[in-house]
Amino acid sequence: MKKADLLGLFWITIVIPYIMPAETDSILTKIRTLADSLKTLYCPDSRTAVWTIEPEFVDNQYLLRGETDNSTARQKFYESVQQNYPQLQFKKEIKLLPDDVMGSRIFAIPQNSVEVLYRNPLVSAEMVTQTLRGLPLQILKWENGFYLVRTDDGYLGWVSEDGVTVGDRTFQDQWENSPQVVYIDIEGIVYSRPSLRSSSASDVVMGNRFKLLQGRRKWTKVGFADGRGGFLLTKSLQGLQEYQARSLNAEAVRATAISLIGRPYMWGAASPKAMDCSGFTQVVFRHNGYLLPRDANMQVQEGIPIDTTDFPHDLQSGDLIFFSLDPDRITHVGIYLGKEQFIHCSGRVRIDSFNPTAANYNDYRCKTMRAVRRIIK
Repeated sequence: MKKADLLGLFWITIVIPYIMPAETDSILTKIRTLADSLKTLYCPDSRTAVWTIEPEFVDNQYLLRGETDNSTARQKFYESVQQNYPQLQFKKEIKLLPDDVMGSRIFAIPQNSVEVLYRNPLVSAEMVTQTLRGLPLQILKWENGFYLVRTDDGYLGWVSEDGVTVGDRTFQDQWENSPQVVYIDIEGIVYSRPSLRSSSASDVVMGNRFKLLQGRRKWTKVGFADGRGGFLLTKSLQGLQEYQARSLNAEAVRATAISLIGRPYMWGAASPKAMDCSGFTQVVFRHNGYLLPRDANMQVQEGIPIDTTDFPHDLQSGDLIFFSLDPDRITHVGIYLGKEQFIHCSGRVRIDSFNPTAANYNDYRCKTMRAVRRIIK
């Protein structure tokens, strides 16, 4: 037998015992534990962050695979693994979103007045939230005709590629730096010509943003991100900078909330057309210059806590009230209106009372009230 063959056999005898299956499983388990600890630290909420790491052992090699949108977490993970196993070599294949997968196409604008975001890249998947025409979306990746995007409130979801206009940073800069107007009525029509008798170019809802193409006394010509155009009544529009500079106050919040009375409840919805409970509060506060997080158990972290010992007497109009059967898990939210009344979306947007003598007294909500947060200072 040749000397080279003998050396080959020698290396086989010392390598194979070192990577016995039991030890390999132990190493993979330890690496998964490291991944979980970093997820807790850097990407704890899958609604707002991506962290799907799965180490593997393939063809006598350890592979660190998966994806994340947090570059710091990825680097810390690589460093932690190498520090724990300095004698081993790892192939690093964790993709950073969107950098490693999307190239320059990282920005999108919804084309429709209300755009649905799904839990998975399927039209049959659960709706997790909605966004509005003209609001920015960060694209993280593409799959099966859908983009995984991050909304302006930080929420993640899958949107159909047919529902958005996509571009690079140049497109993003052009959109963000163009003069824009915001629709401030609850809903209406974008007309094809400056006439109420003309055909519809699109529907429109409160909060939709458009390029300002030409402003006149009665009619304003607006542009969509996808190149379409139309006309809106000037009285229904406000300049974007002025809209974003709105001062948050209780009277305006109350007026906006009441204007939505009767609008239907829809799980995952967050627009003036239909909404769930936290979608309702987000729509109301967004329209008044404050962007709340998407879900009730996120919104309960906003503002300052209010003592509820003498509930509801220490509350002020505009305070957020949170409810749940489980004291450790917030599931519902409403807005206090004063005089022991609150407005919320449950079945529909409606006003209920904490006063047992009132005709609209809500015993269930009264018994399940858990917290109050004050957003309006």
